[in-house]
Amino acid sequence: MTSFASTVRTARRNFVLAGISIAAMGFSVAQAADYPTKPIKLIVPFTAGSGTDLIARVISAGLQESLKTPVVVDNLPGASGQIAASAAAKAKPDGYSIFFTTNTTQAANPSLFKSLPYDPIKDFAPITLISETPFLLLVRKDMPVKNVKELVAWLKANPAEAAYGYGNSTGQVSGAAVMKAVGVNAIAVPYKGTPAAAADVIGGRLAFMFIDTAAAQAFMGPAGQLRPLAITSAARSPLAPDVPTLFEATGVEGLDLVSWLAVYAPAGTPAEIIATLKTAIHQTTSSPEFAERIKNLSSDLKNSSPEELGAYTKASIESWRTKIKAAGIQPQ
Repeated sequence: MTSFASTVRTARRNFVLAGISIAAMGFSVAQAADYPTKPIKLIVPFTAGSGTDLIARVISAGLQESLKTPVVVDNLPGASGQIAASAAAKAKPDGYSIFFTTNTTQAANPSLFKSLPYDPIKDFAPITLISETPFLLLVRKDMPVKNVKELVAWLKANPAEAAYGYGNSTGQVSGAAVMKAVGVNAIAVPYKGTPAAAADVIGGRLAFMFIDTAAAQAFMGPAGQLRPLAITSAARSPLAPDVPTLFEATGVEGLDLVSWLAVYAPAGTPAEIIATLKTAIHQTTSSPEFAERIKNLSSDLKNSSPEELGAYTKASIESWRTKIKAAGIQPQ
């Protein structure tokens, strides 16, 4: 039988714990109401100059204006985004460290690696989806090929030079899928970001690469040193109508693939802060200037609610698992 004294002690302990919980809750609500009161760090998993970084800096400028506080881009490249994702997952869930990332860390990595230092679902609170972007297959301008079929013939004739670089999962999976489809054994070379890989394509150390349309702008055009042979979207881009899709270029179905950008916070971030960040980001992405910029990068604007991004992330993990398996990529 439980003694009266024991019952009193238990009741007192529960009362104290409840008081602590209520106090903590009150502090959290007050903290969210005052947010933000100091600079915000926008963690980006790729190098400066990458497509992700370019758009992140536009978002950071918009956030800074909307929230009236400094927003600093923190590039943490390496390990297919795992370094940045791990840092973002372990950050304090107070809204001052948020993750501006892509399908690489949140959807592809679970199938590209046997284990990860973070969980893309459990460790993050979704904020909003930003955009979807196709990739371009690029070669250097002086390479003696004018289309994908000629590139395939060249790679088969020069097996020692059959190598491609990638700075993210979309570039990796696209390269592997196309090479498998056309029957070429090409070496895949990982980079911390797409600019470094592009430099090696220009220098002749790589035969080709797949790069997002945002970052590709710096290497194309009359003064550029790279030339597009195909695009990974299901349909041709209005900005590059002469560039065929991979299906048109190879006759193989199922090679279309797009990357996406989204923003997350560490799991446990108060809902009020998530809502504040979502509203501020949407103010930026809803502006005509941002819409035009996204259009010029051949990207599709995809603003969403946190709930929609959560469902989108889960579905994308399954989609990328199928694509990666079809490409014959074994997890590392």
